[in-house]
Amino acid sequence: MSALFYRDFQPEDLPVPNKQVMQLIQYTLREDAEIDTLTKLISVNPALIAQLLGLVNSAFFGFRHKVQTISDAVVAMGMDSLRNLVLCFAVKEALADKDVPGFDIDIFWEDSIRRAVAAKQLGYLINGPIEEAFTAGMLQDIGLLILFLMEPDKADRWPLLRSNLPKKRYEMEEELFHTTHDHVGSLLMKRWNLQEPYISAIGYHHSLFDNKKTGIYGYEKNQSDLAGIMHLSDLCNAVYTSHDKPEALNILKKESKKIFSLTGDQVEFLLSLLSDQVKETSDALHISSGHQIDFDNILDQANRKLIEDNISYQELTWQLQNSLKQRDEYAARLEAELDIAREIQQSLQPDIEKIHQVGAFNIPAFHLSGDFYDYFAKEDGTICFCIGDVSGKGTSAALLMAKAISLFRCLCKVVDDISAIVQLMNNELCETAVRGMFVTFVGGWLDPHSKKLDIINVGHPPPFIVDDKTVTKIEAADPPLGVLPGIIHPAKQFSIQNSRLYLYTDGFTEGRLKNEGRKEVEQELGLKGFLRWLIQSKQMPLEKQMVWIKKECSKRLVTQSDDLTLMILSGE
Repeated sequence: MSALFYRDFQPEDLPVPNKQVMQLIQYTLREDAEIDTLTKLISVNPALIAQLLGLVNSAFFGFRHKVQTISDAVVAMGMDSLRNLVLCFAVKEALADKDVPGFDIDIFWEDSIRRAVAAKQLGYLINGPIEEAFTAGMLQDIGLLILFLMEPDKADRWPLLRSNLPKKRYEMEEELFHTTHDHVGSLLMKRWNLQEPYISAIGYHHSLFDNKKTGIYGYEKNQSDLAGIMHLSDLCNAVYTSHDKPEALNILKKESKKIFSLTGDQVEFLLSLLSDQVKETSDALHISSGHQIDFDNILDQANRKLIEDNISYQELTWQLQNSLKQRDEYAARLEAELDIAREIQQSLQPDIEKIHQVGAFNIPAFHLSGDFYDYFAKEDGTICFCIGDVSGKGTSAALLMAKAISLFRCLCKVVDDISAIVQLMNNELCETAVRGMFVTFVGGWLDPHSKKLDIINVGHPPPFIVDDKTVTKIEAADPPLGVLPGIIHPAKQFSIQNSRLYLYTDGFTEGRLKNEGRKEVEQELGLKGFLRWLIQSKQMPLEKQMVWIKKECSKRLVTQSDDLTLMILSGE
């Protein structure tokens, strides 16, 4: 049934008892009701007479002498108990001709009785309404029965709803019917012209304790003890019916303390009375009830679950501690292996003290660097140098870096043409390339006497030759190594007489400057910014210039995400 139907739903659409029973209900609610008139109203309904005499002579009341007349029964029971009986009879009579296949009506009434007797006991505990609590408890879920009567095809969901805790059941009910039993129940009470306390409590016993829904069914004056009693009686029933009885008991104790300041012992004492009272009340009202679970069994379940949860918690704690220990051991082994790898990688780099015309440094962003540089002097004094950047980061980049730098050093010792060396390196890297990795590379030879330079740039950021007046940029002529095999890379010739050659990786130009003032977006240092650093420091001795640039990196750049590598060759 659509949500639109329930939004337009009116009390007139709900079932009502016959006219005689409605007259009796209304009369029992009057303050000036008289026994003679009640006797006459009851006398016209034989079924009600039988229930009345059966109830008053049952163990539920425990009178010593048998009551045989209606008037005596009315006097013996009292007006409040009589009202309960009439309302229960009226509900059953109004719905007697309704049948929902697959819906166990006996279990529904048993749950209603359990709520009613729990509500009555709560009334005693808080010195609140007692008979009203019984009546309201008996009727508080009548709206759910109405919903199943309207949509009988959903009757198979009833066992699932019943087995859940009240809050979850309420959410499932809203999803299933697009409305809830408290809304429909309050409409039914209006239809039957019941007193306002019943209407408010039945329509408010869930929303009163939900901040999102407070105010739907009335003002603060309607947030009565009766609504609180019904809220708790629903939890009392859940202790006996839900699949998670220990959790229902835990919630009941917390809510009882919060609403009425009841202790856990008071709650357990109340629950211990329910099984016998449900049986007695069901028999008195001629309602079939099944086997009643003993509350001691529920306590045993709760204690077992507490023990199991504690054991599970201890096991999880132990497993977590063990996992953390294994993680730390693995991390320590990995750290040791990375330290060794870092030492090996550093050993591939040259000793900067051996050649005074060359200076270089590498600052890895991570444990291992994908940048590399190398330089060394051949027997004739020629200085061979290179710098490069492997695509990617981490271990894979470091391995390819080691291969590239080893190829360069080995080939320089047996081949006299820098162009041929770079071509051989490219072909080798193309043959063994994995995962599309490549190497940007600058390599060359420098004659330390004439200051003549042969240099090749394949896919790398342009090196700078800087003197007192000019800046020469050496752009890349070909794609990086490992991309296209067979390419011949011709070398370019320059002189660095009275100037310096700067080779670097893109970690500098793509480095982010620290925010200044109110700027929110970090800006790149960029090619111009990096060149400004070089020009600003070019008059410094080579070693001091490298130290100055390192300090600028630390002072001006945010935490790096890429390696920083710089090589300087001096022709001064």
